[in-house]
Amino acid sequence: FSLHPKPFQIVPMADHTPIAVGTKVTVSGKRKGVIKYIGATSFGPGEWCGVELDKPKGNHDGGVDGQRYFTCKAQHGVYVPTDEVQPLKPWQSAVRVIQSLVRGSRDRQVSQHRKAFMTWNALDLDEEAQHHEQAATQDRVEALLRASHPSVAQLPNEISAVTLAEACGVPTDPMQWGEDMDVESDYEGPHLSFPMTHAQAEELLHHIRSNPDLPLHKKYTAQLLGRCTQLLMDQKMGAVCEAECPPNGKMVIFGDTHGQLADFLLVLQRHGPPSDKVAYLLNGDIADRGDNSVEIFVVILIYKILFPTRVFINRGNHENHDINRKPAEYGGGFYDEVTYKLDGACFLMFQQFFENLPLVTVLNKQVVVLHGGIPRREGVLLKQITAINRKRQCPKVVQSVEDAILFDLMWADPQDIKGIGLAAQRGPNCRKFGPDITKRFLSDNSLSLCIRSHEVPISLRGFEERHDGRLLTVFSASNYCGQAGNYGAIVVFDSDMAYTLEEHMAPDLDTMIADYLAEQEAQGPRPNQNAIRRMQKASSIKESRERMEEEAMLKLEVKICQNKDDLWWFFKNVDKNNSGKVTAAKWREGMSAVLKLDVPWFSLQKQLADPDPEGNVDYRAFLDRMKNRAVGEGLKNTQNGWEKQMVVKLYESILRADFSLKETLAEFDPDGDGVVSPWEFKQALQKCSVDVPEQQIVTLMRLIDKGDGKLDVGSFLDRFQVVYSTANDEGAANVGSSTGGRVRSLLAEVGRNLLKRKSRLQVFQDMDTNGDGFISEDEFYNMLDRLQLNGLTQSDKNDLWRYVDVNGDGHLNYLEFCAAFQVVDTMDSGGGAVNEIVECIVTALQKNMSSLEFAFRFFDQRGAGQVSVHDFKAGLRALNASIRDGGGRSGPLSEDQLNVLVQFVDKDGDGNVDYEEFLSAFKPLATRFEGGGRMSRARS
Repeated sequence: FSLHPKPFQIVPMADHTPIAVGTKVTVSGKRKGVIKYIGATSFGPGEWCGVELDKPKGNHDGGVDGQRYFTCKAQHGVYVPTDEVQPLKPWQSAVRVIQSLVRGSRDRQVSQHRKAFMTWNALDLDEEAQHHEQAATQDRVEALLRASHPSVAQLPNEISAVTLAEACGVPTDPMQWGEDMDVESDYEGPHLSFPMTHAQAEELLHHIRSNPDLPLHKKYTAQLLGRCTQLLMDQKMGAVCEAECPPNGKMVIFGDTHGQLADFLLVLQRHGPPSDKVAYLLNGDIADRGDNSVEIFVVILIYKILFPTRVFINRGNHENHDINRKPAEYGGGFYDEVTYKLDGACFLMFQQFFENLPLVTVLNKQVVVLHGGIPRREGVLLKQITAINRKRQCPKVVQSVEDAILFDLMWADPQDIKGIGLAAQRGPNCRKFGPDITKRFLSDNSLSLCIRSHEVPISLRGFEERHDGRLLTVFSASNYCGQAGNYGAIVVFDSDMAYTLEEHMAPDLDTMIADYLAEQEAQGPRPNQNAIRRMQKASSIKESRERMEEEAMLKLEVKICQNKDDLWWFFKNVDKNNSGKVTAAKWREGMSAVLKLDVPWFSLQKQLADPDPEGNVDYRAFLDRMKNRAVGEGLKNTQNGWEKQMVVKLYESILRADFSLKETLAEFDPDGDGVVSPWEFKQALQKCSVDVPEQQIVTLMRLIDKGDGKLDVGSFLDRFQVVYSTANDEGAANVGSSTGGRVRSLLAEVGRNLLKRKSRLQVFQDMDTNGDGFISEDEFYNMLDRLQLNGLTQSDKNDLWRYVDVNGDGHLNYLEFCAAFQVVDTMDSGGGAVNEIVECIVTALQKNMSSLEFAFRFFDQRGAGQVSVHDFKAGLRALNASIRDGGGRSGPLSEDQLNVLVQFVDKDGDGNVDYEEFLSAFKPLATRFEGGGRMSRARS
């Protein structure tokens, strides 16, 4: 290299601002740096500047082609003509700082949104996993109910939609659907007649675009369903449908729409309704979650009748009876929508229509379109898929090859690693398939591309290419559930089988309706309408993301409450010093291990766990803060007081063990150290075979885990007494109602005198003069005599005895004595024990809600939503027993608690229970997505 230094010189610039060596400049208005050289070069005529850039965005270190005019760090040097260099003004630095801050803020917002979506999506998948886990419980519930109720058990519970329809009196001949329904004179919607005409289709589409809140009459909906079902049956196709792209036309493929009518109408507006040149394929999951699945189906049905070779529908996992019956908050909602807009008979017609839909569509013999994924069965061919029996509900438990094929086509997900893996986040039956599985399936069936749907891409785009471009996921519901903030997409094939991907973010439905009506009235666009829409869209997406974060936290709280005792157990075992604290790292480990959720726990720990400055988490305080908000409202259709009675029955289960004082102390304090640990408590109750569900035992263990994790025996038993005594006045039944008030007043006076200077344990020992560990009637009277209370008659003494001898066995054990003579428990003054036990019960029922509904529907074959009190109790008892038989913990209720709930749940005393109202009390208190301010269809 040779150096050609130039003397220092000043070069005037176009803006008359001089620059010199050492001046801070921008290069081409983009890159910042410092001038190191000004002068002639061998690179070209004129003056050149050598600039050392601030960032490694240059081409060299000052030396180029053997010439060096300055020296700097590698990749920081650049030579440019002087007219490409501008002095860096102070305001430019400020602008760049602001731009950097804005970019950083935007990046943080995107990162926070992604993390929030990861949490929301993980919880959404977890709900599906719980749905699958409940399948085994439901099988046991059904077996128990069939055995105990053979007269009801004649109908197989949910084998196929046809079976259910027959049992409910719904015709199984599709051409009869709707024929027995009348159209009311005040019906203001569109009318249909058959055969269908294009004019009717246009009128119906206009109605749905302008007034979707007025549903098509159930008669016409039933007739559309019937004719389309008959059309599918007449085609006699199997589970695989063959489709062709229209010559010189296009095929538009939808992913999931989930009742989001705005997305559907937006695509229809852009590409036009089905015609000779425009075909549509909807790849399943039209039903559930959103408010307008019925309207999407109605449009598709009418065009399927008019253009049978231009409209195709694959069945998704949400075109299935058991998921449709779930509330929208748990991933369903279609049953609620149909029964709200139409009726229960139409719902069963929809189910028969679903079972006739294909599972796979092959486009031009090149592209396979299916909802979920490729079956786990090695070497499966399309002809094998065609032959399976699809006219049934999706199997709850995979028991055969055919079950696996049917299940995977609707439920499987892709993975990046080879082979077949477990999709644990969706449930025990679900599988994932790798790139080798995709490649082999396409090769075996002479296909080039697989299109599937079933999930929002984690990138929040409307599509995702995987498996070396052989697998394409497309999801069409933008801003999914009004919360996710994702784009929607469609795939458009031309007749040459070239395809394009089109993404969209649909406006809310009200905006689309207003715009459509304005166009119809030829008003033209309003001034600055596009700018207004952009502002509204940004605000809407921001609000959607906030709703998503709120719902994610709500569902996460429910999930934590469902596993609160397991979390406590994990942290308790980690906390070797019994400090009540664990490190934040151990907190994250415990949350991940127990909840089995793939969420960003590090980002969530501050919001949930509130670590102290040393990075430790007070896990007792954390668990105390987590509350199941469904408990906050209580059970809406039960009489007041059931909650306390539940805890009363728990206490009485312990009381009925009828321990002597020595036995009580020995059982609860076996090592004789004067204190009760949680483990000693659990062992004592299990040894005595008391009827307390294990989950409630663990909850009580957590409640006594205060301070150093132990309580002295007296304080421990006092805690039970307080819960019992403040919740119940069981002894009042043993005396006349007219004397009950005086007895309670006398008992309070006796207690004050007895417990002035001694603990209840000491008083009990003093009263037990023969030392047998019990207080006899005579010993009780002797105690009263020693107190010398004024005005106390023998009749009063007899009433007092009958009152305190709760179980009427002629003596008092220590727990009966504690229940009679109360003390104030400062540790539980707020009734926390009652709330915790009730939360434990409600959370357990909430977790098994689908199985409980399954049990009630066993008796309610016609879907009336009501069962007798006797059948309600039988359903609860079957759930209790099925959980126990499943090898898990005991059921959520003891037999006594079950009886209490049944007693209180018949609110109006007519002998029937509205079980749908009962189940609705267990829903999380979340706001359902209502599609841009539209009314919710959810029943309550």
